[in-house]
Amino acid sequence: MKQKSFRNYTLILSVMMLIFTTSKMQAQIAIGGGLGYNEKISGPGITVKAEFNITDAIAVSPGVTYFFGNSLYGFNQNTLAVDLNAHYFFHLIENKLKIYPLLGANYSNYKTGASYYSFYYDTYEVSDSAFGINIGAGGRWQFSEKLSVYLEPKYVISDFEQIVVNAGILFQL
Repeated sequence: MKQKSFRNYTLILSVMMLIFTTSKMQAQIAIGGGLGYNEKISGPGITVKAEFNITDAIAVSPGVTYFFGNSLYGFNQNTLAVDLNAHYFFHLIENKLKIYPLLGANYSNYKTGASYYSFYYDTYEVSDSAFGINIGAGGRWQFSEKLSVYLEPKYVISDFEQIVVNAGILFQL
């Protein structure tokens, strides 16, 4: 009988802690997206990202960006980038403006192809991927408790070195 009572108590305590932790974490998560520009392929992109605050000053931000690249004379180039960045916030202007250094990891997949006519129509496609390191800075302006905008220029150090600029909107959950 005591064994069952102890199990029930442990189960109830575990569920309560899980609910408390989850509700506490939900107030520290922001999701959103925006637009980006990659100077290496001279093209725009679409970004989807999240931000998980570990403390009031430290956050981890995973994100995915697809860059459409350019298309010139049948030559196409595009990129899919997956990032995991860390931010350290400096609060300015009554907590409305946050600036932060950005440091993180990057995985990029590049695809290049061309279509051309000679004696016959021909196409080719080359793809490659690389791991890299993100170094940059960012700024975030908070309009309300739930809505903010961000701007993040960064330099990606990898086999495909590039400068990327992202800007967008984040919604606090």
